Amino acid sequence: MSNQSIVRLNAAATVNPNDWEVFKQMVLETREIVANEGPEKVLTHECYYDPETFQCLIVEAYVNESAFLAHLELIKPLSEKYKVDWKIDRLELLGAYSSHFMKGMKQGVEAGRFFSYGQAVSK
Repeated sequence: MSNQSIVRLNAAATVNPNDWEVFKQMVLETREIVANEGPEKVLTHECYYDPETFQCLIVEAYVNESAFLAHLELIKPLSEKYKVDWKIDRLELLGAYSSHFMKGMKQGVEAGRFFSYGQAVSK
């Protein structure tokens, strides 16, 4: 497990304009899954976008690594159901986490697009 319990991440993504409506439907179904997971597991799950560029910012926070990994398993079927042309431009992980968790996060993103900020500024 991690040195910090809350998993925080930001993902900047670009969606192919031709797939925009399908992407929005996928996001709506993801919200239903998040609602079922409950606020005791998912602290924040929001998707903001620029309608002119089809760029999105996805902001997520989970109570711990286990809750985040469980969430990924729950949304896996959506990736299979919705064939959306989109890419992660930048993935930011905020906090100190286990080496196993970090390895898994890096594998899911193209080289040069994953950034980890492991230390918070404190006294």
